[in-house]
Amino acid sequence: MSRRVVLRSGVVALCAATAVSLAGCTASSGGSTASSEAAPAAAASAAGSRGGGDSGVADSASTESLQSGTGVGASGSDLAADAARQIITTASAHLVSEDVAGTAGRIAVRVEGGGGRVEERSVQTPEGGPAFAQLVLRVPADRLSTTVDGLAQFGTVSDVNVTATDVTAQATDLDARIAALRTSTDRLTQLLAGAGSTEAVVAAESALTQRQAELDSLVQQRTLLAGQVQMATLSLSVEGRASAPEAGPSDFLDGLASGWRSLVSALGAALVVAGVLLPWLAAAAVVGALALAASRLARRARRARQPVAVASEPGAASDGDGES
Repeated sequence: MSRRVVLRSGVVALCAATAVSLAGCTASSGGSTASSEAAPAAAASAAGSRGGGDSGVADSASTESLQSGTGVGASGSDLAADAARQIITTASAHLVSEDVAGTAGRIAVRVEGGGGRVEERSVQTPEGGPAFAQLVLRVPADRLSTTVDGLAQFGTVSDVNVTATDVTAQATDLDARIAALRTSTDRLTQLLAGAGSTEAVVAAESALTQRQAELDSLVQQRTLLAGQVQMATLSLSVEGRASAPEAGPSDFLDGLASGWRSLVSALGAALVVAGVLLPWLAAAAVVGALALAASRLARRARRARQPVAVASEPGAASDGDGES
C-alpha cells in the first residue's frame, strides 16, 4: 500500500515539477537578459562593500581595460548571438514581361534548380487585357537576395519588398519546453515500468499520454518554425506588357496604304457575309423555282378548261331556237 502511495505521489510531484519548469522556460528569454545585466551590478556592489578605498582603483582599472580593448569577448558574444538568431524572411515583387506563361515557367525551373520549390502557380489570360500570373515560391533564405536580383533577367522588376521577422525568443522557448517535456516523459516511463498496481499504471499512463501529446505538438511547432527560417517565401506577380496603340497615318502614302488595307478588309468582310448567305440564297432560289412552276401549271389548267365552257354555250342556244 505504501509503494502505491509513493508511486502516485511521485507522478503528481513530477507533473507539478514539469509545469513549473515549463513556466520558467517561457520567462527564460527575458530573465536571462535581466540576470546578465544584474550580475555586473552585483559584482560592483560587492567590491564596493569590501572597501571604499579600493573602489576608485577598481573603477580606474575597469575603465582602462575597456579602453585597451579587453572587451573584445563581449563583441564576440554579440557576433555569436547574431549568428544564432532565428529570422523569418518574406519578400514580394512585381514583374512585367512580354511572355507571361513562358516567364512563369522559366522562373519556376530556376527556383527548383536552386534548391527551392513552387508552392503556388496560376496563369490567367483575360479577353481584351494582358495576361497575369501569380507565383508563391520558397527559396533558401541565404539565396533570397540572389533570386530577387535574378528576376531582372526575365523582365522589368518593380515593387520589391523584403520583410524580416526575428523569432529567436520563440524558438528558444520552444526548445526549452521540448527539453523539459522530454525529461518528464522519460521519468514517467521509468515510473510506469516500476508500477506495481493497476491504479498506479493507469495514473502513470494518463500523465505520460498527456505529456507526450504536448511534446508532439511542440515538436511540430518547432519544425514548422525551423522550415520558415530556412526557406524564405517570395510572392511574385507577373504581368503582361500592354501593347501600344497604333499611330495614325502621317503622310499621303501612309493614308493610301491605310485606305487600301481598309478596302481589303471590307471586301474580305463582304465575302464572308456572302459565304454565310449563299446557302440560304440557294435554298430560297429552289423554293422560288418550285413555287413559280406550280403557279404556271395552275394557270395552264385553268386555260384548258375555259374553251370547253365557251363552246358549249352556242350549242345550247341553237337547241333553244329549234324547239321554238
